[in-house]
Formats: sequence, C-alpha cells, structure tokens
Amino acid sequence: MPKKTSGLTTAQRSAFFRALQAASIELGLDTPEEREDYRKTVMREETGKEHLAQLSRTKDFDACMRRFASDAGDFEAASRFSVADDARKAALVRICCAQVLQLKGCVAGTTEAADYLAGIVEQARVPCGRDVRDSSFWMDCAPGSVLTLFQILDTHRRRLLRKLLDGRTARAVMSFDASVVYSLLPTGGVRFAYDPHAYDFLTLSLIHI
Repeated sequence: MPKKTSGLTTAQRSAFFRALQAASIELGLDTPEEREDYRKTVMREETGKEHLAQLSRTKDFDACMRRFASDAGDFEAASRFSVADDARKAALVRICCAQVLQLKGCVAGTTEAADYLAGIVEQARVPCGRDVRDSSFWMDCAPGSVLTLFQILDTHRRRLLRKLLDGRTARAVMSFDASVVYSLLPTGGVRFAYDPHAYDFLTLSLIHI
C-alpha cells in the first residue's frame, strides 16, 4: 500500500524551516509574528494552502522551497527546486524499468535487459538513447517525454503482471507502487516484497539534487 504523500516528512520540515529562516533574515523579518505571516503568505501564494499538514511532499514542497530560496537570494538553490519534479519523474522511470525487468526475469545492467527495454520504448516511438558507458538499462529522453516514457513502461509492467497472475489478483496489485520489488517463482507466479525506503528516496533525497 503506497504511503500518503501529504504532510511533510521530518527531514522536509527541517529543510523547510531552515529555508524559511534564511529568507526571513534576508527580508529583515525580525519578529516571530512577521516570520509566521511571511510563511503563510508564501504557502498561500505558491500552493493555495496555509497549513503544513496540507502540503504535498513533492509539488507543494518544491514550490515553497523555490520561493524561500529566491527570497533569500540563493538563486542556485531556487533553480534546483525548479527541476525537482522532473528529477522525480526520471526516478520513477528508473524504478519502473527495474520492475519490468524483474517481471520479465532479466538481469539489470546486461545487454539483454537494455535491448528488452529499448525495444519497448522504440515501439512506442519515444526518442531516447542508451547509456553505453555501463551497458545499463538507463534511458535518456527529453524532459517533456519523461512522463510519457513512464506511462509506456508502466503499461508494459501491467501486461506482464496480467500474464503472471489470475485476473482478480492482478487487479488488486496493478497500481504502480515504487516500493514494490518483484521476483519470479519457479512455479510461474510472482512474489512481492516491499522496500520501506523507496518513498524516502523519492521525497527526501531529491532535496539535495
């Protein structure tokens, strides 16, 4: 079951308030009341929300952090948060690639795996290339095509699940979950395991991209 993505994590809250403090200093907001009014103004203008518990860990968090960084004069940090959403999409593509290979029984990093994934994408006519440096299954494509690439791979993941599971079971586990790790069984079925750190990777590590 995917974890909820509303309400900031502990690490995100710390980063949020550090950025708020830096922006407040730059803007000359000396009192707690001024800083609180500023926080609410930023959240309202950037996300339409005023309560931390309402913020999403992705789009809302990035929007606030980008505004704080800009107001603090840290334009390099602001630019990083401008591309964070694309970076998350790329991370999801990598995870979906791994899941497709798990369901197909291919070993990531091999020529077989790279050829298999390249074939899926080429049939869908999404321009991309292969990372020839390490012969991995990593794919590169234009930022505007990342979401399309994910949808193509996820559709293929679902097809593989339907072949491996009966209809009722397949429907129950069809939704994409970044924390799932699949392994094929000798009997022809598939085992599900869950990586408890998957969502931490998607929502936390990208703070520092």
